[in-house]
Amino acid sequence: MAPKVATDGSGRPDWRRPALRVGLEIALVALVAAYLAIHLSSPLIVALLVVAAAVGSVALLFRELDRQAYAWVRYASNRAQRNQKKRRHEREKRQRQQRAAQQRRQRADGDSE
Repeated sequence: MAPKVATDGSGRPDWRRPALRVGLEIALVALVAAYLAIHLSSPLIVALLVVAAAVGSVALLFRELDRQAYAWVRYASNRAQRNQKKRRHEREKRQRQQRAAQQRRQRADGDSE
């Protein structure tokens, strides 16, 4: 199932709330890593912790970017489907009007004979 994505009033995916959430998540990862790095004595473990925090932060960022990209693709697809349906409806309406006009002309031609 697709993840829920916040939208603005027009139905377009909103980027502000996800950006704020990812920023807070990355800040939390950085703060936890900094807290642990301060209390650890081994430089090797601190280096591994910093690398893990960086990888985790990038993973969080890419996960949210993936969600946003999927939401925009879904939005564009739905909008394209609505536009196609609208064009098809207008084309059918035009065809009905042309057929009706043609039938009226045929009746008028038949009555004049």
